[in-house]
Parts: sequence; structure tokens; C-alpha cells
Amino acid sequence: MSQVQNQEQCHKTENNCRYKPIDTFRGFSILAMVFFTVTLRLSRDLPDILRHNVWGSLHVGDFVLPFFLFSSGLSLAFYISKNEQLKDFFQNVTKRFIKLAFVGILLSYFSAYGFFEMDEVMLCAFCFIICILINRFDYRINLCLILTINLSYLLLLYLKIQDIFIEHYLGGYPAIVYYLPVMLVGLLLGNGIISDGLYCKKNNIIISTIFVFFLIFWFLIPIHKLTVTPSFIMLSIIVSYLIFVFIEMILKVVKSSKELDYIGKKPLRYWIMMYIFFLIPLKLYTVTVNLKIPLEINWTIAIVISFILMICLWGLSHIIDYLYFEKKEIKIF
Repeated sequence: MSQVQNQEQCHKTENNCRYKPIDTFRGFSILAMVFFTVTLRLSRDLPDILRHNVWGSLHVGDFVLPFFLFSSGLSLAFYISKNEQLKDFFQNVTKRFIKLAFVGILLSYFSAYGFFEMDEVMLCAFCFIICILINRFDYRINLCLILTINLSYLLLLYLKIQDIFIEHYLGGYPAIVYYLPVMLVGLLLGNGIISDGLYCKKNNIIISTIFVFFLIFWFLIPIHKLTVTPSFIMLSIIVSYLIFVFIEMILKVVKSSKELDYIGKKPLRYWIMMYIFFLIPLKLYTVTVNLKIPLEINWTIAIVISFILMICLWGLSHIIDYLYFEKKEIKIF
């Protein structure tokens, strides 16, 4: 085994071969999603740095969903590697997809502002099942697929229908096609980590190709999240990769990120609890007293509330584990 592989192996736990930087990155991503989601609903006067989904501009908060998709793709590579030889693999995959889609449908009225609208969970569900189906293709074929997806956006521009995305939350179901490369690249890089390490030749080719795609489509189409432009998606992949590399380097020094790892293993639980214990009651309250979201809470108070909520969710998750799942590993892709 090479020196690089030895370094990569040090991040894996002995019992389930998890790659710790992935759990850390996914934990960071879901916390960022919770923070930006909650603050956006609580305050109308957020400073520019805390805003996202703003027409004609790019903000830090615009990247948090791609962070999660990218980290889920990385994690998916390890899930496939561990389970694809099992006889009931595709049965388990189908069950996971149905579970995610069902959660997405249940939350859709509160998360996507309409029943059966696409939200973050439904987006993850479809990207998950598509990535499973195309994972067996060579990485070069998948890079060609990503290029084809990007080129297809030019057709939308030619037909002048790119604004279809702004009619629905996160761009609606058509946006799945254009968000797919984020999770797919995460999956491809995860496969490279398993076989040869994070900085292997294949991974270097993949990320270099994505950078070239970004430059090409940045020249052709401006960076814009609300219309899911290829330049935004490619930039999201690059930023996600750089943050992941930074986390991987930090963990070689710090050696521990226990709580972020813990959160990263249960992202769906955190997302559901956020709605059950806060956002759904908030929505019902505003309807009852005839208020509109976002509220008019001062932005500093909104930040404090968001951090308190994240701490409460962390505590609730530990209580759930203690009461029901103390001796059982929870598997969420």
C-alpha cells in the first residue's frame, strides 16, 4: 500500500471503514443548511453576507446545498463499496429512495411551499438513485455526461425558457438534472479515495476537468443560483472540493471532530427535527396570527436563535440515540 493510501486509511474507523473527513464535511454542511434556512425565515434585515437565493447576486449561503450534495456523493461511494455485493442491494437502494421521497413529500408544503414540490430531501433522493444507476460507468463517461448536461443548458437559453426554474423552490424538478453533477462528482471522487486515495491521478483529472468546464461555461453563462446555471454548479463543485480538502488537512493535525462526525452520520434526522420542532410550528403560528415569513426579528437575535436551535437539535439527537438506538447503528446515506 502506498504512503498516500496509508494516510487515507488513518481517517477510517476500524469497524465500518468510514472516511472521517466525509462525515465531518457532511456535518458541517447540514449545520450550515440549518443555520441559513432558519435565519432566512426569522429576519427580513439580514446583512448581505447572510442572505441567499437573491436574484442577480451570489452569496455564501447559495453554496450550502451543493456542499451537502457533494458530501453525500462522497459518502455514497463508501456505501456502494460496502454493500453493492449484497443480494438485496438494489432492494435496499429502492427502500432508501422511497424513504427519502416520502419524507420530501411530507415536508414539501413547509419546505418547498407546496405539496409535491421539490425540496432539498427530494432533490437528494433523485440524485441518489440516479448516481446509483450510473456509478458502474467509467469516470470518463460520467464526465462526458456532465458536459452533456451543461451543454443542454444552452438549449434552454436558445429557447428562452431558463426562467422555468424561478417558478419553483430550488428550481423545481427540472433542476434535478443540473444539480446532479454535484453529487455525481462527489461520488466519482469518493470512488477514487477508496481505490487510490484523495489525490490520486483519476481524482486530479476529474477536478481539473470540472475546473475547465467552469471556465468555459462561466464565459458563456453567468453564475446564477436561481436559474441553476452550469457555471454556478461547476463553481459549487470546486468550492466544495476545496473545503473538503481543507477539512481533510485539518483532521490530519487535529485528529478529532467527534461531534461534527456524529451530526454528519445523521443529516436526515437533523433536517426532519428542524421542521418538526421549529419550522412547522413557526409556520402554523404565523398563519394563526396573520404574520408573514420572514419575520421582522433583528438579525442578531435571529442568529442567536439559530445557534440555540442547532444545540437543541444536537441534544435531542443524543436523547433519541440513548432511548432507542443506543446499540444500533443508524444508516443514512
